[in-house]
Amino acid sequence: MTNVSIPSRAAVVIVGGGMAGLSCAASLAQQGVSDVVLLEAKTLAHAGASSFGESRMFREMYSDPVLCRLAQEANRLWRIEEQRSGEVLRQTHGLLFYGESWDEETIEGSIPGARRVMDDQGIPYEALDATQIAERFPLRPRPDFSGLFEPTAGAVRSDRVIAHWTRTARAAGHRLIEHCPVKAVDPRAGSVTLESGETIEAAQVVVACGIWSQLLLAPHGLAPKLEVWPMLWAHYTVDSDQADRYPQWFCFQQERGDDGGLYYGFPVLSRTEDGRPKIKAGIDWAPKDLRVDAPNAMAKEPPARLVELLDHFLFNNVSGIQERVETVISPYSMASDVNFVLDRMGPRLSLFSGGSGQAFKFAPLIGSSLARLAIGATPTVDLSCWSRDRDAVRV
Repeated sequence: MTNVSIPSRAAVVIVGGGMAGLSCAASLAQQGVSDVVLLEAKTLAHAGASSFGESRMFREMYSDPVLCRLAQEANRLWRIEEQRSGEVLRQTHGLLFYGESWDEETIEGSIPGARRVMDDQGIPYEALDATQIAERFPLRPRPDFSGLFEPTAGAVRSDRVIAHWTRTARAAGHRLIEHCPVKAVDPRAGSVTLESGETIEAAQVVVACGIWSQLLLAPHGLAPKLEVWPMLWAHYTVDSDQADRYPQWFCFQQERGDDGGLYYGFPVLSRTEDGRPKIKAGIDWAPKDLRVDAPNAMAKEPPARLVELLDHFLFNNVSGIQERVETVISPYSMASDVNFVLDRMGPRLSLFSGGSGQAFKFAPLIGSSLARLAIGATPTVDLSCWSRDRDAVRV
């Protein structure tokens, strides 16, 4: 632990310094709550956690109408955050859903389901066939592929967001303490015990430490039923003459053997140190044999077979790919219904977990809701779909 003074008391203690914890701290700051301590076992949004990286998707294109409405509310809050920060936190360039259409929902929904919801809610989109997709973007879709393009979607600049919320919290006097692992929480007493042996008494505790939340809540019978999935993503350099043509995309394909079929990618948002344009791309599934219940049992290195599958998809389905220059495994905590857990676990304890890789687009809504729970208020929108009491997460 860094050589910092640990307070004995605080109004709110937040466990976890990723997206959820920092957005909660920033929201508390905006509501005038200053006596806040945030504890992070390593460093804020570190590379071994799920909030690391430069980009995440934002969209309203969901097969679930409830999530679609919550995404709309999150986008409203994003606009407020951008006004507060004075900088661009989201980059709007559209999002292409494309691939196979079949009567089954995946963890990201489906093309037919998204089209029904967008029609119902009046969300603008373009329907494209395989020829139109290939003419418009440097993609090589199969002839039977179809697509939906949502022009108002884009990328959250997650690294900028983390920096903005960190500044906001520190400016409010919050203590953000890194290299400070937590050993235990006491939901009844509202206390947090550090691995160093020190204890902080808190009026409210917010647990928002991703897959590691399970370790703190299990001794109290409060851990929701979640799995930990190692999710692979990477950066690839691309041809400079096509750099401006790459879309943000998600490709739907049915599972075939050990290929889960779901892939995604971003446009060029950054360059290598020597100036080459690069895109981020990833796999949106984890093989069953790599899914674990214990957070510390997750694979730490990118599995060779998943890297091979991602390389194969990119080099065979996207034009202009040059080489893979960075490969990362991120830990996703997954409920069986691929929805989050954001709820009060007791009079003095609130939780966000089960982020499933989709949480960042909802970040300001998540932070605002956690902050409201911590000050004794209710969230401004109905979050019953993220309840701790639903069957998908009840132990």
